[in-house]
Amino acid sequence: MLDVNNIQKFSHLPLKIKFGLTVYPWKDCKPTSCAELSKPLSECKIAIVSSAGLYIKGVQEKFDYNVKGGDYSYRIIPNDVNMELLYDSHRSQTFDHTGIRNNPSTGLPIPQLTELVNDGFIGSLNHDHISLMGAITAPGRFIKRSIQPIIEMLLADKVDVVLFVPV
Repeated sequence: MLDVNNIQKFSHLPLKIKFGLTVYPWKDCKPTSCAELSKPLSECKIAIVSSAGLYIKGVQEKFDYNVKGGDYSYRIIPNDVNMELLYDSHRSQTFDHTGIRNNPSTGLPIPQLTELVNDGFIGSLNHDHISLMGAITAPGRFIKRSIQPIIEMLLADKVDVVLFVPV
């Protein structure tokens, strides 16, 4: 069992990163309301939205580290993607990228959800999922330019549940 009291928090980070995290304008993401499912999870279509900054190497552009305030674009990742082609281009230095680079499904859990579909726990997976860049310190452009097309895609695909995977 994981002992949360022994997880390294900020002590291992360089001073510059520690300072950045102390002055970062954290947002309160607590939902003001939640929707209830109108059908059992075993009948629902699920899509993933991940802030892992994953892209398909050789097919998609990686996320741009040089965009001031953070790259507000997103990548559409097909459900049948070869997980070995997913690469991490997350700009944050506040976490160890080794795990996600060795196993991209930790940031985009398509194989794990496929197993839940096969077990009958969830109904189906959407044909596409969304990967975006976390560590967006200026979210205005992301909200204005990316949120609406993502929502329209999910609605058009008749997605019932979105699994948000923060990285």
